Amino acid sequence: MEFYKNNPTNLHNPTKKRKLGKKQRKQEIIDNLTNTINSESAKIGGGNKDLIEKLQFRLDDAIYGKLK
Repeated sequence: MEFYKNNPTNLHNPTKKRKLGKKQRKQEIIDNLTNTINSESAKIGGGNKDLIEKLQFRLDDAIYGKLK
């Protein structure tokens, strides 16, 4: 069962009208933080170092179960 359909304009377009489960929400947060950190790091000059540091801290919390 595909929870999201692949839409080139918006990859997070839900196909059903229901909330994400805890595991799905946690995985979505981890994916979003990882993508944001990677995109900031790929910028010329390394991106916003303070933002990358804060997002990395949030990512570590999410991975190790401290994120609510």
